[in-house]
Parts: sequence; structure tokens; C-alpha cells
Amino acid sequence: MRALILIPCVFYLPILWAGPIQEVVNLASESQQAISQDKVYLLYISRLACPYCARLEKSVLLPMLNNGDYDGQVELREISWEGGQVTGFDGRAHRSIEIINDYDVVGTPTLLFLDNNGEELTSRLVGYHSEDFYWYYFDEAIESARRELLNLP
Repeated sequence: MRALILIPCVFYLPILWAGPIQEVVNLASESQQAISQDKVYLLYISRLACPYCARLEKSVLLPMLNNGDYDGQVELREISWEGGQVTGFDGRAHRSIEIINDYDVVGTPTLLFLDNNGEELTSRLVGYHSEDFYWYYFDEAIESARRELLNLP
């Protein structure tokens, strides 16, 4: 009887929860792959002890990953202030904090909407307080970045 109850739960788990946000490994190749699929490379800058980051993840980023409407629009990756080595847009190894400093990020959470050269396509989103208007600004930033990426008016 218990096995019969667990089977549906295991089957639907991927649908109910997308899992953690993927960490950046290689900015150059990940962004190139995203751009080749007409997706914006969305770089999420976080800190381990950031309560606003945790709220943004729970209220916006993880639901976005679960929502199929965003699959063809953005490729989300996370880079943490406390992270290790990543391959930069130049193809060389860098510490995460070096990449973050190159973008003059002073607080978390920060969302950067990038092309395959690491250039910002639209204004970044900095901070998070509540869902109230965040989804609007988030969707507007994605739409603006995609227009820029695809050279649309």
C-alpha cells in the first residue's frame, strides 16, 4: 500500500519542484548556448546569508523554473559572492567575486540580463522586498532584453 502512494509522489516530484538553481560553471559556453536558442542569459548574483535572496528564489526564481512559459525566454544561472572558480566570458578561470566586481554589483540579490559577450541587454534588477510589483518588473526586463537580443523594435 505504501509503495502505491509513493509511486505517484515520485512521478510528480519533477513537475512540482524544479530543484535548485544551476550554478555558473562557464559563462562563455553557457551564455553562447542560451543565445543560440534566442534566450537571454539571466545571471543571478546571490550571497549565502542573504534573506532577500532566499525570498526571491522562493517567490520568483523557482516558480519561474517551474513555469514552462519562461523555458524559451531565459537561461538562469547563479553566481554566489562566496563561490569558487568559474570560467569567464574571456574563457579564463576567475574567482566568482572577480566576475561580480567586474559588474560593479554592490548588493544582493541582483539579476543581470546578458548576451553571449557578457554585455547587459537591459537594466538590472537589484534587491527584493516582495512579490507585489516584482513580477511586473521581472517580465518587463526579460521582454526588453529579448527585444535587444533579437534586434526587435
